Amino acid sequence: MTLQQPKRRALLALASVCLAGAALGAAGVYSYTARGGPGRNLAPAEYRTRLLNHLTEDLELDIEQREQIAAILDEIGERYQSVREAIEPELEAIRRQRADRIMSVLYEDQQVKYEKILEERRRRREQSNADALRQLRRH
Repeated sequence: MTLQQPKRRALLALASVCLAGAALGAAGVYSYTARGGPGRNLAPAEYRTRLLNHLTEDLELDIEQREQIAAILDEIGERYQSVREAIEPELEAIRRQRADRIMSVLYEDQQVKYEKILEERRRRREQSNADALRQLRRH
């Protein structure tokens, strides 16, 4: 057995551990995002429902606690929506500035495609806001 064999084995073991860690990390990230993570890309109503269900299950809430927490989530959700509506014009101005600056870098054919992307994002944002408003009115 030469001196090189232990080094090779050590390097192979190290590489194996690194690959296993990377695979486990990737699986964890996939699992976390596949479940939605906490609020990732969820409409507010869906976020509220998932959060309430998770709290109910994880904390073993009784019916009274669940109702109280639901009321808290509704109240805070309304406050959040009020703040969101107040800052929406400023956010829209920032979005427009970003779009204009990106547009200035693109070629004409890319600009047409980018406009379609912007329109789809605007449509999804409006739909999400409308869904949130409907959900708030139901409660």
